[in-house]
Amino acid sequence: MKRLTWLLGALALFACVSAVAQESTKTAPGPVALTVSLPDSGQKILYVHEVMPVAAGPLTLYYPKWIPGDHSPDGPIEQVMGLEFSGNGQRIAWQRDELDRFTFHLTVPEGVHQLDISFEFPSHDRVTSNLIDLTWDHVALYRAGYPTREQVFRPTLVIPADWQYGSALQTDKRDGQRIDFKPVPFNTLVDSPVIAGRYFRQIDLTPKGSSVRRYLDMVGDSAAAIAITDRQSAGFHNLIEQAQALFHSHHYDSYHLLLVLSDHTAVGGLEHHQSSDDKARSGSNMFADADHFMLDASLLPHEYTHSWNGKFMRPKGLWQPDFEQPEKPKLLWVYEGLTVYLGDTLTARSGLWSPETWRDVLAYRAAVMAHRTGRAWRPLIDTTIAVDYSAPEAWANWRRQNDFYREGELLWLAVDMKIRSLSNGKRSIDDFSREFFGIDNGSYVTHTYDFDDVVAALNKVQPHDWATFLHDWVYGTGDQVPLLSGIEASGWKLVYTDKPSGYQRTLENVGMGELEGKGVDAMFSIGLFLGTGGMVEDVLWQGPAFKAGLAPGMQLVSIDGRAWSAQVLHDAIAAAQASKQPIRIRARNDGTIAEYTVHYDGGLKYPHLARDQGKTDYLKQLLAPKPAGKD
Repeated sequence: MKRLTWLLGALALFACVSAVAQESTKTAPGPVALTVSLPDSGQKILYVHEVMPVAAGPLTLYYPKWIPGDHSPDGPIEQVMGLEFSGNGQRIAWQRDELDRFTFHLTVPEGVHQLDISFEFPSHDRVTSNLIDLTWDHVALYRAGYPTREQVFRPTLVIPADWQYGSALQTDKRDGQRIDFKPVPFNTLVDSPVIAGRYFRQIDLTPKGSSVRRYLDMVGDSAAAIAITDRQSAGFHNLIEQAQALFHSHHYDSYHLLLVLSDHTAVGGLEHHQSSDDKARSGSNMFADADHFMLDASLLPHEYTHSWNGKFMRPKGLWQPDFEQPEKPKLLWVYEGLTVYLGDTLTARSGLWSPETWRDVLAYRAAVMAHRTGRAWRPLIDTTIAVDYSAPEAWANWRRQNDFYREGELLWLAVDMKIRSLSNGKRSIDDFSREFFGIDNGSYVTHTYDFDDVVAALNKVQPHDWATFLHDWVYGTGDQVPLLSGIEASGWKLVYTDKPSGYQRTLENVGMGELEGKGVDAMFSIGLFLGTGGMVEDVLWQGPAFKAGLAPGMQLVSIDGRAWSAQVLHDAIAAAQASKQPIRIRARNDGTIAEYTVHYDGGLKYPHLARDQGKTDYLKQLLAPKPAGKD
C-alpha cells in the first residue's frame, strides 16, 4: 500500500459517503465577508456579521463542531445568541435541525442573492479588557454541501485602534480599528487564530540566513506580563533551530508562536498549521521566575511540533472534508503521544528545560502511569477512542483519563530506545522524524497516515517487528504493557525517595504543568491527590486511603490531631514509617466530619530517575542539542 495518502486525493474517498462529498466538485459561491467586532472589551461580547452569496431555495448551514486538535464535537454552539438571517432587508425564518444542534435550515426567497447573518458570541474566557484571543470557528457559519477548503472567506476584525495583533493570516490593510485580512479558504481561517491587545510584543525568531520567517507574538494584560528575559527569548530562538535539526523540513510559509499571558483567560494550547494558540498556565507570571517558566516551557514546543505531527502529517481518521463529520481518534497515541515525546525533547535541546528537569518530568509521569490502576482493565487504545477532556478528576486513576499523552510519551521513549539498541546507537527517533515528517519540504498540503504507514516508516529506519510491538502496547492491559521498558533501556531507572523533585515540588507549591494539575500528590504513598484546601480529588483504587474509606469530594480537616496542611500530611506519613502506627485523618463529607484510619508505614515516596551504572546513557544523547538542520 502507499506509505502516504495525499489529502487532496483523499477527497475521492467521500464521493459516496455524504451530500458534502457529492457536491464537492461544484464551486462554492463566495467569497463570504465575515466581520467580527469587539466594541467594548469589558463586556467581552463579539458581534458577528456575515454576508454570504446565495441563490433562492433551501439552504443548510453548519456551525463548526469538530475542530482539529480538540478531538471532540465541542464547538461552543451553546454560546451563540441573537442569531438572525435576512435578505434584501427582510428577516428570513430559520430552524435548527432536530437531530444536530450545529445545523441550521432556511429557505432563501426569490430575488435574494446575498444573505446577511448576524449573531453575538460572549467570549468570557478569550477576551479581557486589554486583549483578545480570537478563534474564527467560534464566530462563523458555513455552507453544507462543500468541503471547507472550497469555501472562501474574507475576514475582518474590528478592535481598539491602539491594539496591536499577531496572526498567520496575511493583512490586506488596516484602517484604525478595522483590520482586513486577505481571503482564505474556511479551513485555513479556522486554522489561523488572531491575538491582539494593548500590551503586545513580537520577537523575530528567524534563524540567521533563513528566508522562512518565524515569530513569537505575545499579548498580556500588562507590560510586565510580556517582559520576557533575554535568556528565555534565546531558548525560543534555539527551539526553531532544534526543530529544523530534528525534522530537516518546514511545512508553512511562515510561523507565529501566539502566546497569551493573562490571569483572566482560559489556559492551554491548541495546534495550528502555521501558528499556535497558546495560553500560559502561569498566566501573567510565566516569565516572572524560574518555577513558573519551568511549568510552561514545554507548551510552545509541544504545539510547534504539531505543525509536523498532526497538521502536516495527520491520522486518516482525524481528517474530514468539513467540521461536521465525526473524527476517528484511535491514533492519538501517535498524534499526541509522539508530540509530547518530541516536544519535550525539543524543550530540553533548546535549553528551555535542563536535562535534569526533563528527567524529573518524565519520572513523575512514569510514576503516575505506573499507579494508574485502570490500566488493569482498560487498554491505551480505549482512551483514544473515548477521548474526553471534560472527564472528572474523581477516580481518574481507576477510570483512566486521556492517557495517550503521558503513556504515549513512554511508548515512544520505548520505541526510541529500541531503535538505538538495535542499531547500536547509530539511529534514533530523529531518523524516524526526518523519514516520516520531513517529506515535501515547504509544502503545507496535509498528508494522512494509518497504523501501517507508521510501521513502514519505523521499519525503514530500523527493521523490527514494530507491528506487534505497537499493537501489543496499545491494546494490552496491566503487565502485558512494558510500561517502564523505555526508561530501563535508556540507562536509567525509576526510583522513589523521600525528597520531591524540583518539578513535583513546583506542582505542589506554584501551579500546574502542561499535563499535570496543581496539588499535593501522595498517590505513590497513602494513595491521595489533594487540591486546594485539602479537597480530595482522587484516591488510589484499593490503596491505603481507599481501604480506610476516603473518597473524592471529601475535605481533610485534621491529621493525627493537627489541622490539615500539606506539611502536616508529609510529617504524618514520615512519622508513621518510624512508629508503625496508623495515620488518623478527620475529613468532612456531605456536611459531617468522620475519622478514617489509614494503615500505611511505607514513608514518603517521590519519583526520580537514577542512573543505571554499566548501561549506555542514551538520555544524554537524546537531550543534547543537535547541529542546525536545513531549512
